[in-house]
Amino acid sequence: MTTPRRLALLLSALLLSPLPEANATTTPVDPYPQPAAGWGPSLGDGHMASRWAEPLPGDSALALRAELRLRQAAWHDAPGRAAGTTDQGQLRAQFGADWRPLPALRVYGELAVGDVDGGRDAAPANFRNALSVQQLFVELRRPVGNTLAGVMAGRQGFADGPRQLLSLSDGPNLHRSWNGLRAYVHGRRWRLGAFDLRATRLGTGAFDDVVDPRETLRGLNAGFVLGERSATYLEPFWFRSTQPAYRVAGQPGRDARNTTGLRVWGSRAAWKFDATLARQAGTTVGNRAIDAWGLFAVGGLALSDAGWKPRLTARLDLASGGGAWGSGTVRSFHPLYASSSYVSEGQLLALSNVAILASGVSLSPTPRTTFSGEIGHVRRMSAEDALYATATRAYAGTQHAPGRHVGELLRLQGSWRPDPRLTLRLTVEHLHAGAVLRRAGHGSSSFAFLDLTWRY
Repeated sequence: MTTPRRLALLLSALLLSPLPEANATTTPVDPYPQPAAGWGPSLGDGHMASRWAEPLPGDSALALRAELRLRQAAWHDAPGRAAGTTDQGQLRAQFGADWRPLPALRVYGELAVGDVDGGRDAAPANFRNALSVQQLFVELRRPVGNTLAGVMAGRQGFADGPRQLLSLSDGPNLHRSWNGLRAYVHGRRWRLGAFDLRATRLGTGAFDDVVDPRETLRGLNAGFVLGERSATYLEPFWFRSTQPAYRVAGQPGRDARNTTGLRVWGSRAAWKFDATLARQAGTTVGNRAIDAWGLFAVGGLALSDAGWKPRLTARLDLASGGGAWGSGTVRSFHPLYASSSYVSEGQLLALSNVAILASGVSLSPTPRTTFSGEIGHVRRMSAEDALYATATRAYAGTQHAPGRHVGELLRLQGSWRPDPRLTLRLTVEHLHAGAVLRRAGHGSSSFAFLDLTWRY
């Protein structure tokens, strides 16, 4: 890890130096509520997972962005890994520049490095990468009456949708990126979006990332503010995805599906809620028809806004299954590019042929400290389909094991932010094997990580 560490130190020295003088600009203000504008998750303290979505400091026309993440991860009898315990050190180093020479024009570029110190030869390119152009796009935006219209062209991160379907893929060292066009029109109480994107295929060397025209993501989405006093949003969406190497029953091939759905989310008084219903149709490996669906609902109730601020949480995830290991229509739901942190950061489970009912609690002993715990009961939707660790990697033999009881998934998480730029996180996950896993010859599995992230 010598080269990435040297680069990380170099970036740190550069970014801790004063910024150059820049001309003042006035960027058009987005009239739609920022949390629902489709720019990706907020990380708190003014930071966004998509760094280009952060405002420029003061009257500057140039902002430098950086992120360094050191993570130590460990797996025990996890799917796709050797039996016993394996551990791996991971490094992420990102450097970005956000330049807005005119109010209506923005150019954003981002370079990234990733490396690991265990299992290095087998690490995929989004974990071990000498140097990648992670983002490089031009954005034009301008007010049109009481609305804001814009277009983004080039390589960019994209996470405008339910996190059960779309994410930046924050688990690996390098984020997922796309190439193409994204257009939007935002009003005060509504927004419309359209996009036509092609995946970035990474190599492990320097600047060997290329556009893969076979893997595409196209679609339309919208958002509407409901009510006058509550922060509630209604978001219909349609995604058209194609993947050249999807797997059904262990066989690779082309998957082309339409995912149509509706998301309702927001808060009201002490309640927070987020629900998504999605249906999938199209064709998959072997030109077989797809008929799948998913329902995901998350809720939280704040018991107090003082002291440790206890909050009760609940989650219901239903993702259809069936047909994959037979013939005819495939009913296994495909979570597309879901956030791994939603179900299992260690990829112990995926949102395909699964039903999860979970409850938990979160506490905030201090304004910058949060702890949460959750226990989920896991079952299969179809006993004739496999259990999946990812949408394309089945637990071997589970397609032949009778029963539906998969087991229980325990998740414990903690975070501490001593400084707005610095975050320390701990996550522990344990999947206690139920009847289906034991009958297929699998035992319980675990995953844990501790990471330190510095953002500039």
